[in-house]
Amino acid sequence: MELSLLVAAYRLTDLVPRAVASVLERADGAAVEVVIASDDGTDYAPLLPPDPRLRFTTVGPVATGAHAARNRALAIATGAHVMILDGDDALEGPPDAIVRAVALARGAGAVAVPSVVRDPEGRVVRRVPGGDAQRLGFAQWREVFASLHLVARRDLLQPFAPFRLIDDVVFDLRALAAAGGCVPVADALAYRYQLRAGQATDVPWTRFDAEYARALGAIAQDGFGFGAHGGAAARVLRRWRAMNRVVGTRPGLGDYHRVVAARQAAAAAG
Repeated sequence: MELSLLVAAYRLTDLVPRAVASVLERADGAAVEVVIASDDGTDYAPLLPPDPRLRFTTVGPVATGAHAARNRALAIATGAHVMILDGDDALEGPPDAIVRAVALARGAGAVAVPSVVRDPEGRVVRRVPGGDAQRLGFAQWREVFASLHLVARRDLLQPFAPFRLIDDVVFDLRALAAAGGCVPVADALAYRYQLRAGQATDVPWTRFDAEYARALGAIAQDGFGFGAHGGAAARVLRRWRAMNRVVGTRPGLGDYHRVVAARQAAAAAG
């Protein structure tokens, strides 16, 4: 098995089938599995077409958080590489996008998958990293200010830390550190970060601030699994925390990303 995609599912019965389809439509030539971890007591298997590439954790736990659901999925994943996929998001790219990304990850340990932030009508709000970036390290990650996932070798990964909002950020930054601190950027595969009302990240800025503070404290205490890259990881989290404080809680869906994009455009213009 080349790639396991971990899907935490909480009240997403109408969206998980789309997420799964987006994987299988881009899996030409690749051995993939989608591991779905229910966190709402729902058995998602009957909602999906029969396919040996779909696997499911035991139904039962409810509202344990995305980090716990992802750890249950990670525990049964068999892929040589792993990637996060939220149940309300999707993958984008040509039919062979996954096999191309895995080929890059196989040589480098991991590959960064660009994120395309889209509004409910499908319009692009942001794409990160911007431009024609071919490699991405901690310095570039500081300027992303959006979920950015890696296809990473399984042996480089640590379990998801118990955060409600930034467990994915810590997981992927740890993988980046384990891969040497700089990885290639996928040239075909992209991650569709779908804005929607009521999504898990649609919360007051203070909740993110508290989690950034806790992660920074853990890094200062013992490195928090980042090894020699603890300082670089801390700089990413401090930068994101500062931007979170500047933008604050905005009323409109996607306003955070629009404000970030406008600030970055103004800075680039001088």
